[in-house]
Amino acid sequence: MSIKYFCDDCGKEMVLDQHPVEVDNGYDWTQYQHEQGIETAFYDKLTDERWSEHQCNACDEERYGER
Repeated sequence: MSIKYFCDDCGKEMVLDQHPVEVDNGYDWTQYQHEQGIETAFYDKLTDERWSEHQCNACDEERYGER
């Protein structure tokens, strides 16, 4: 099963698989590598709010360089 998303930078449609690999994390965020892009999940512990951002592989590479 997969979920369709759109790149927040260029608008390209992506299909994100259900078993991504965690590639980086910080205090309130975790990045997951999917086959077609990166998903960054955010969590605010004070408000219990969760949200995420998505970038296709091309935009992620342009922004951060090759991982």
